[in-house]
Amino acid sequence: MWKSYYALDTATQSVEYSTNLLLTSRFEAAQQRYLRGVGGILKLMNTQAAFASAKQRRVRALADWSNARFDLGAKLGRLTPGDTL
Repeated sequence: MWKSYYALDTATQSVEYSTNLLLTSRFEAAQQRYLRGVGGILKLMNTQAAFASAKQRRVRALADWSNARFDLGAKLGRLTPGDTL
């Protein structure tokens, strides 16, 4: 049970980190600079790749959090296989 508890704690921190990473992504700013002719295409593409990676990390973190939550709930006897979020 403690292993599941710590897995949930770690997953929660990962969700918070991925949210911050996504929020600090500079994709929109880089896109605006490129459209105004101030920034280069390579900078825009690198920023776009970083943004896509941040979104992917967020989805993975949310899935891990959900799995950890259900695992802990099942071990505590509070969830059954038919339960959903």
